[in-house]
Amino acid sequence: MDPFDLVQTARVLACLDQGRPRQVNLKRALSTAYYAMFHALCLNCANSFIGTEGADRSENAWNQVYRSVDHAFAKKQCKNQEAMASFPEGIKRFANYFVNLQDMRHQADYDPTRSFDRQEVINAIDHSEGMINNLLDSDLRMRKAFAAWIAVRYRYR
Repeated sequence: MDPFDLVQTARVLACLDQGRPRQVNLKRALSTAYYAMFHALCLNCANSFIGTEGADRSENAWNQVYRSVDHAFAKKQCKNQEAMASFPEGIKRFANYFVNLQDMRHQADYDPTRSFDRQEVINAIDHSEGMINNLLDSDLRMRKAFAAWIAVRYRYR
């Protein structure tokens, strides 16, 4: 799934209604913006471990890594400030906003009393797109290290 296609879908949803937007469209737009970041994370992990499209890779293995990323574990890892300090600024910003946008998505998806205004949602969409670019523009070695940090659970001896 192309994260930038999800960003575009989020933009469409945020701007569907003329005048006062319906909350259902704004909430779906916000959720879709989060999923754009989540799928960018999954794509980074699968590409880092198995290889990019066109590489001599096992599609089954690529799909397995892609689907192995866990929302809660990724959030926990992104919140670990001590570990995140070793990553470059672009990845740190991605991780920080991933945590924030996941919280907003939970509000949008699970809190029926929470409402959003269109500009707030558009800002979140714009920011998610920028954070995806931050991740993808980061050094390959650091993207691979971030993939390992997000997808692999460390076992203490």
